[in-house]
Amino acid sequence: MTVFLSLSLPLRSLTFPQKPTSNLFFSTQFRLSYQSQSMSSASQSEPKLGSKVTFQVPGLDSSEIDRIADATFQRYSSPKLQRNGSGVSIVWFRNDLRILDNEALYRAWASSEAVLPVYCVDPRLFGTTHYFGFPKTGAFRAQFLIECLADLKKNLMKHGLNLLIQHGKPEDILPSVAKAFGAHTVYAHKETCSEELNVERLVSKGLQRMELPGVSGNQNAKNPKLQLIWGSTMYHISDLPFNPDSLPDVYTQFRKSVESKSTIRGCYKLPTMLGPLPSGSLDEFGGWGSIPSIHELGLHQGKREKGMYFIGGESAAMGRVIEYFWKKDLLRVYKEIRNGMLGPDYSTKFSPWLAFGCLSPRFVHEEVKRFEKEREANNSTYWVLFELIWRDYFRFLSIKYGNSIFHLGGPRNVASKWSQDQNLFEAWKEGRTGYPLIDANMKELTTTGFMSNRGRQIVCSFLVRDMGIDWRMGAEWFETYLLDYDPCSNYGNWTYGAGVGNDPREDRYFSIPKQAQTYDPEGEYVAFWLPELQALRNDKRNFPGKAYLQQIVPLKFGSTNFKSGHPRFKSVRQNKEYRR
Repeated sequence: MTVFLSLSLPLRSLTFPQKPTSNLFFSTQFRLSYQSQSMSSASQSEPKLGSKVTFQVPGLDSSEIDRIADATFQRYSSPKLQRNGSGVSIVWFRNDLRILDNEALYRAWASSEAVLPVYCVDPRLFGTTHYFGFPKTGAFRAQFLIECLADLKKNLMKHGLNLLIQHGKPEDILPSVAKAFGAHTVYAHKETCSEELNVERLVSKGLQRMELPGVSGNQNAKNPKLQLIWGSTMYHISDLPFNPDSLPDVYTQFRKSVESKSTIRGCYKLPTMLGPLPSGSLDEFGGWGSIPSIHELGLHQGKREKGMYFIGGESAAMGRVIEYFWKKDLLRVYKEIRNGMLGPDYSTKFSPWLAFGCLSPRFVHEEVKRFEKEREANNSTYWVLFELIWRDYFRFLSIKYGNSIFHLGGPRNVASKWSQDQNLFEAWKEGRTGYPLIDANMKELTTTGFMSNRGRQIVCSFLVRDMGIDWRMGAEWFETYLLDYDPCSNYGNWTYGAGVGNDPREDRYFSIPKQAQTYDPEGEYVAFWLPELQALRNDKRNFPGKAYLQQIVPLKFGSTNFKSGHPRFKSVRQNKEYRR
């Protein structure tokens, strides 16, 4: 499919049809090439690939984002919801930075007379990775978090609450806050990986040491409790047709089982107002606290000059769903274009908001079903849900296999010899391998904090198959840079890519020549991120020979040497089920 895209006008200046039209018009900077079919585009001249351009995701102005968010909140509000609780409850926000479909927030509201939302800026999130000491959270993800917190605070205030922001460890902060306000319960969403589980245990122990006066006339001393709630997946853990410890080791078996035997729950409705806040002074906590700046977190972010820029927060997440599904009508062609690499619209780009919990996967499910009812149901609409089931699967796998997903041998304890050659790894992470498709993807990652799903599979395969480098080095580098990092999906995908995952059949090699010819045949992607290739003929951009850097290692399969104008490569089995 060849899709011609141009961006002479900003996205917000474009008008979109209320109903889908026969041709698909959408806006980016480039002409993207996929395979064999073609679509028309707006008739604007194509800018030079080397021009420094950024793309805001979503491509909406702030007022439109706010209008979409307010309308969505209104659509999910119900004045019929009853509140029968007493006393004070606390909502501990973690990786669930949203109001819509937040069961922890709803339960806190329903079980109390007043709610205090709290977020702890945990210094451990800004430490270093376990094995190789990379920054645990890079500047891109930290900036996204800052924007998420600002948006959460704004939306809570619109609903009669506020957000107490404290800098420190949750196990130190939450017991003190609970004691100061006499809170009977701290509600939070449950996590699955060891670091997060350890924090949950420490918070619970800290609360157990706090004695509060009894509520509702009971004068016996009692401890505030930590109430953990499942809320990170599309399929609820209680609705699985098996115990997580018995999770199938083959994704297809898992998918078919949940699709046939489980039901996806609906989103939680919102009361019209979530207040009031508890009475009492915040003086001992320094007032409501402040959202940290990037510099206060010990990080620095340079000027954005190229590629995508994601806006953090629940409001932007809702804006992106409406933009992608309804305004641009791209849901109906998602399966055909999802393997692109260039521009903001070849895929949904929901993953950063899903990772921070700004976007509920159940809300995405409901929007897909609404689209299918009002416009069209096809393979593309289903495939968005297919990808969300992959995300669920990795989350549940982290329960079954625990810390083994972080270990060198992976869940199956595969014995392999890996190199930790620093020179090779530095060339990979800095985009100096001599293979344009690898280098362009790595430069996109370090420039924007994002990389396409296709690109992630290709650079992973190259690092572990062609270079023979310890896969954990790549996984931890992704942990630093990815906006959409979450441990379950990141390490789940890397164990699969390295051939040490739970499914022994998921052991595949990605041929760079084959991938380049299939997904970047005109070389637009590599030329955008590697401007020195722009002067080359299109079909030589991915195979520049001596016109580019010397290749740091030979390929395990295939060759990028030209013969009759085409690279030679050995056909290898391609991955049929793509993961994000």
